[in-house]
Formats: sequence, structure tokens, C-alpha cells
Amino acid sequence: MTDNQKSLIDKMRLDGCGYVKIAKAIGVSENTVKSYCRRQKNTDCKEEIDYCAECGIPIDKSKRGSRRFCSDACRTKWWNEHPKAEMLYKANCACCGQEILMRRQNERKYCSHRCYITARYKDGGGNG
Repeated sequence: MTDNQKSLIDKMRLDGCGYVKIAKAIGVSENTVKSYCRRQKNTDCKEEIDYCAECGIPIDKSKRGSRRFCSDACRTKWWNEHPKAEMLYKANCACCGQEILMRRQNERKYCSHRCYITARYKDGGGNG
């Protein structure tokens, strides 16, 4: 890696650019950029600090790699306040046709247990 590429990495990281964007801009692989940043002792090319999505305090990444919340209390509070957050996928119930929101694709087939039972036991719940 040239000195020019190194200085570009330092500058772009200070501007808030991610590894992929930097790698495409200077023509090296993403892993090369990551390795360079990890080896740097100065603050020009530091890893980004993660903050709790609920309370905003810095998260200690040494315990686990990628954490979104600083504690279980913050995680629970955030999800209780945002019950439909990140529901990226939509489908229709296989029984009644009602729209279902899901976090993962093909996560659910029915909107409720009642619809599952109705579809599973079409004769009303008898032995089948």
C-alpha cells in the first residue's frame, strides 16, 4: 500500500467513511483497509464507537462484538416502545389473508394461533 493510499484512508475515516466506501475509492480490498486501521496506533483511523440505541451511553465492545444495547433493561425498554420496529417483511395470513409484519422473511405463515388451528384442523379441531 502506498503512502498516498494510507493518507487517503486516514482522511476518509476522519470524514466518517466506512471501510467499503474507502476500499472502492482507493482500489484495495475492504480487508486491507480494516487491517491498516487496526494496526494504526494514532486516533486518525480508529474503530467506530457504538452507543446504546436506548440511552446513548458508549457500549463496551470487548464483551461481545456487535451490541446494540448496553443492558437488558435498555433492550427491553426500547423494544417495548418500538414493537413494530424493523419489521421489514410483509406477508398475508394463509388462512384469513390479513397482512403480517415480520422481522425475517418467511418467519410466519399465520397471523394468529386461531388461524393456524383453523387451517390445520379444517373440520373444527377434531382428530385428523
